[in-house]
Amino acid sequence: MLNDADISIVRVEERSFPGERWFLVWVDENSIAAAQSLAGTIEQELNSIHPADNESLAVTFRPHRTHVENQRSVSRKGALASPKVDQLIQLLEARSRTSDALPSLKYMEDPRASLAAVGASRHHLVYGRRGVGKTALLLEAKRLSERDGHVTTWMNAHTLRLMDPSSAFLMIAESVLTSLIQHAGTSQGDSFARLKEVSENLARLRSAGGDLNLGETIADLNKALRSVLRAGIVRLYLYLDDFYLFPLDSQPHLLDCLAGMLRDCDGWLKVASIERFTRPFEPSSHIGIEIPHDASKIDLDVTLEDPGATQKFLESVLTNYTETVGIAKPSSITRSAALGRLILGSGGVPRDYLNLFASSIVAARSRMNSREIGQEDVADAAGKAARGKLRDLEQDVSVDSANYLIDALEYISAHVRGEGYTYFRVDVAQKSHPAYEALARLVDLRFAHLIQSTLSDQHRQGVKYEAYILDLSQYSDVRLKRGLNVLDLEDGKWTLRLSGKANTLKKLRSTLFRDELRRSPILDLQELERNMAAART
Repeated sequence: MLNDADISIVRVEERSFPGERWFLVWVDENSIAAAQSLAGTIEQELNSIHPADNESLAVTFRPHRTHVENQRSVSRKGALASPKVDQLIQLLEARSRTSDALPSLKYMEDPRASLAAVGASRHHLVYGRRGVGKTALLLEAKRLSERDGHVTTWMNAHTLRLMDPSSAFLMIAESVLTSLIQHAGTSQGDSFARLKEVSENLARLRSAGGDLNLGETIADLNKALRSVLRAGIVRLYLYLDDFYLFPLDSQPHLLDCLAGMLRDCDGWLKVASIERFTRPFEPSSHIGIEIPHDASKIDLDVTLEDPGATQKFLESVLTNYTETVGIAKPSSITRSAALGRLILGSGGVPRDYLNLFASSIVAARSRMNSREIGQEDVADAAGKAARGKLRDLEQDVSVDSANYLIDALEYISAHVRGEGYTYFRVDVAQKSHPAYEALARLVDLRFAHLIQSTLSDQHRQGVKYEAYILDLSQYSDVRLKRGLNVLDLEDGKWTLRLSGKANTLKKLRSTLFRDELRRSPILDLQELERNMAAART
């Protein structure tokens, strides 16, 4: 058919999804419109030749470019002007965020995570800040589960956030049944026939709408699932990503329904969320799933307590991207000091790290004939990235909470820098203070980073502190005051310098680093709360 239209095929790739098989066909870019106009006819013929009850065939066409695009009118010079670097930026921007439709370029197991644990026969709550790799971890666990022949269902709470818990549950339950029915293929077993019947009932309930009493529905659904999800027969993994986007007050109800559906089944929940925006269990009503009784917790929240291990891991991830485009390693286009600052600017969060690297390339290219990414480029990119973090803040919390947190950030940043530092301490005895929650949320949103979880006081026995550093975006401004004590990273080790003063760089070994942290200002959370209260009046 394509030959009749004088359309030559360059290459074909095949992708399989539940219930569908897609053929991606590359043709000359000048033939793309003509080829796509034939897609429907080709699909009909393919499906008639290869009929399948549970799978349809689809075709789409992609352009194969046979010529090099015209260069930009303003030519660049230097190592960073290479077309390979253009490809690297595009790859980083396209693949730094993972999803079920677009998984990681190559999964690299984070030593701080446990792929084996998340694949166990156990309900799991996987916690971590935005970008730490929750989705990548679940996607790799899903891939391995499918490789072992298990059934999987993937849902993202973003698609459910406007639903009430009952409607969201029915949507998820129907997806679970669809996955199991597809897994059954042409099986005529009574158990799978029962699943089809229950699935039809769920569809009718969803279409009816209105207030729903799910008690009998969950019991009926559980009975049908127990006949299929048996040890050694069929196992199901239900992955629920970005759960924190579902309304907080409704979270226990939804999890309770899902756990009830899978009770006494070989079926397991894997929920990815941000811990401080998640309420899995309501103690007063005993609704939801409770840690550790009903589910285990996997914590991916990273800190900068071991920057050497963090830098080693993140550079191995970045190397996958550079090698893909033909650049040997990140250090070939990045100064050593800039690689350390990338860790500082990202707080050790993989997605932030990859995005910051791409933005740093762009910043470096703005300099004439730049050959490498420097520290100042990373600082420039970090300052611009702050706007994205503010958008995350506004999306993750209510308007009132967002305003409160922004005011808290401004106070903390001004107070710490006003004392002449970019890092600070918090008395552990104040962790129960309400203002500590504001600080913790700012850490979740990557505006500050934990660098020492336990720091003793040399002069007062029993007094301990947590040490934090402000995000690089909070002090990367070119108008930074002179004489500011600035912590930095180089080759995974902490260094100290005074801003605006030459020859002040000092490497901080373990004892020197602790001594320096002990000299940093203390953030009094009670004073923070007083200032926040004054700002609200």
